[in-house]
Amino acid sequence: MIASGAQALAAIKTGDLIFGIRDDGRTDLLLVYDANASNFWARNIPNESTYKFGRDGEGRRIEDDRQCTIVSTAALPPEQYQVAIALDRRMGSKPEYPDSRLTKDEMQLILTHARFFEERLLPGTEALVKRGQKLRAVGSMLTLEWDPFNATENPSSVFEYDDHVSDLLALLDTHASKNEVARFLRMIAGLRNRPPHVLERADAAAASLVQLRESWS
Repeated sequence: MIASGAQALAAIKTGDLIFGIRDDGRTDLLLVYDANASNFWARNIPNESTYKFGRDGEGRRIEDDRQCTIVSTAALPPEQYQVAIALDRRMGSKPEYPDSRLTKDEMQLILTHARFFEERLLPGTEALVKRGQKLRAVGSMLTLEWDPFNATENPSSVFEYDDHVSDLLALLDTHASKNEVARFLRMIAGLRNRPPHVLERADAAAASLVQLRESWS
C-alpha cells in the first residue's frame, strides 16, 4: 500500500462508512463501530455480520473467518450516509417482515454504493476489485443462467457453486476452450448431484462464459 492508501487506512475512525471486498468477490458496505491505533471493527450494512481489521486494511469476518480487504474509504454524500446509518440502526433492531423491507432510499443505496466506491479506490486495490467483479459475474451466470436458484423444479442454492467459482475463473483465464469449460461445468454439477438437465445445459453455459471472458479484454 503506498503512502496515500496507508494514510487513509490509518485515519479510519468510529462512525466511518467503508467498502470491502471478500476473497470470494462479494462486497461489504461497512460501518466502523470501534477503532484503536492498531485495529478497527466494522459491521456489514444491512446483514450485521462483523469484521475485525488491522490498519493495513486486511481483516476477517468474526462469524466464519472469511477474509475481507478494505478497498475504499471514500466519504459517501451526506444524504446517503444518513440513509446508511438509519438502515444500520433499523437492521440492528432485527425487524420482522414487513418492517424489514427496504425503503426507496435504502434500495437506491444498496444498488448504487458499489459503483460509487469502486470509482474511488485506495491505490493498489484495482486488480483485487477487478478480480472480484469477474468472480461475481461468473457466479451470477452459474446461478441465474445455467442452474437457476429460483427454478420451479430442482432449484439450486444461491450459494451452490461458491466453492467452484474461483477455480472456474482460473480456468477461463487460461483461455480454455468452450469444450474444456463445458467439461468443468459437468464435473462440478456431478459433484453437487445436480439433475440431468443441468448437465445438458453445460455446452450453452460454457459458450456464454467464453463470451463473458472475451468482454473482459
